[in-house]
Amino acid sequence: MSPASSHHRHRGVVRHGLLIVIVLIVAAAAAIFWKLKYSAGTDEPAQDVVAASGPIVREGAGTDELLQHARQALAAQRLLAPAGNNAFESYLAVLKREPGNRAAQDALRETFPFAAHAAEQTIDEGSDAEAQRQIELLARADPQNYTLTLLQSKLQARRDAIAQQAQQPAKREAPAAVVANHVVAPVPVPAAPAVQPAPTPPAPKPSTALTPAEQAIARLQVESTTVEAAPRSTVRARPVSTDANGNAAPVLTKRVEPVYPAEARRTRRQGWVDVVFTVQTDGSVTGASVADADPRYVFDRAALVAVSRWQFTPGAQDGKTVVSQVRQRIEFRL
Repeated sequence: MSPASSHHRHRGVVRHGLLIVIVLIVAAAAAIFWKLKYSAGTDEPAQDVVAASGPIVREGAGTDELLQHARQALAAQRLLAPAGNNAFESYLAVLKREPGNRAAQDALRETFPFAAHAAEQTIDEGSDAEAQRQIELLARADPQNYTLTLLQSKLQARRDAIAQQAQQPAKREAPAAVVANHVVAPVPVPAAPAVQPAPTPPAPKPSTALTPAEQAIARLQVESTTVEAAPRSTVRARPVSTDANGNAAPVLTKRVEPVYPAEARRTRRQGWVDVVFTVQTDGSVTGASVADADPRYVFDRAALVAVSRWQFTPGAQDGKTVVSQVRQRIEFRL
């Protein structure tokens, strides 16, 4: 091989190798540019928040996808929050698409008491705007539920208390400002008045002076009942007791026994639940919620599911059936 041909061959190899290096550099630069373009404005904390709150349902999702998203939100305890990514909004979206969807209707009815409790916790935390949003979301699910009135009243009471606290400093500062701008003249001290005995407090109002409505409300209490490990299905109904004014408390006529939770039975746990609910004029139960319990969140669901299926003879006032509020304690004993 001549020196000239060897030299040309060497130059060709060098040129080919240089072309490969240039291609590799361009490919690496393109990959870096692509990564920077699609990761700009996204940081790890934001990704963590999305992962924690769960995937947001896509726009135009079908009924099955909405139901699946709602179940995932329930499992993650996202009943009412965050906005746009919770179980209630997904179930309501299903009902908007299919008003008669039984799965969505049953889920909203069964989880309503727990969602109401979550809204009450939001009120206690001081998030007024978020609490108002959650109450409005509950109203879309069950606009006639009496729990909404209680939640709205509690939220309004908190707002009024905050407004009063804001006004008190202004009232305390007003006298100081007046004194600073005026000369205070000596004021003669009047003679001390003779000490008089403290007035006798009025005697308590006798029960006979109560109005018919107050007497009816005083009797709206169903006796405590005990749920055993093997509950009986008997119904212990009291006879209707109507006074001379035609007032009567609601009377239990159909009782569905709560199911003793399997985990509580396994760990030999006992307790009680105080349930507050509304007896409608047809004797049905609505708006059942937990007023108190010991221990908390162990027997709540079992008590609420059972009470919501009870049936009463409705209460009466002035001889007419009326809506009544009842507080019922259910005890769980092994």
